[in-house]
Amino acid sequence: MTRSLQLSNRHFRLVLVAVTTVLMAWGSTVVVAQDEAPAQVLFTNVQIFDGASEDRVAGNVLIEGNLIKQISADAITAPGATTIDGGGRTLMPGLIENHAHLMLMGPTLPAMESGTTWEDYAIHASAMAKM
Repeated sequence: MTRSLQLSNRHFRLVLVAVTTVLMAWGSTVVVAQDEAPAQVLFTNVQIFDGASEDRVAGNVLIEGNLIKQISADAITAPGATTIDGGGRTLMPGLIENHAHLMLMGPTLPAMESGTTWEDYAIHASAMAKM
C-alpha cells in the first residue's frame, strides 16, 4: 500500500525553508572546518567511560578536531592544546542529537502560524541549526 503525504502550500513552504536552512548551515560549517587546522583539546584527570563496558578507567584523553587521538593513564603532552581538568568527573563519548524540530517556535502549530513570517522561521531555524 502506498501512502501519500499532502501538505498545504504553507506547510510545503515551511518544509522547504527548513531543509534549505539546514543545508546552508551544514554547508557553511563544512567550509569553515576545511579552512582551519583541527583544534586539540586535552582532558586530564577524568574517569573514562567508553560506552561498551560498565567500568570507568582513570586517565587523560586528547581530542583532535572531532576524533579521539590518544587515551592514556599517563600524562599526555600536547603543546598548544586547550587543557580541561576534569576534576575526576566522568568523560564519555558524545551524545548525538538525531531528531530536532529547528523551526518549532511555539507550543502549537496555530500559535506558530499566527503572525509569523517565513523570514521569522528562517532566522529561528538558522539560529537553532548553529546552536
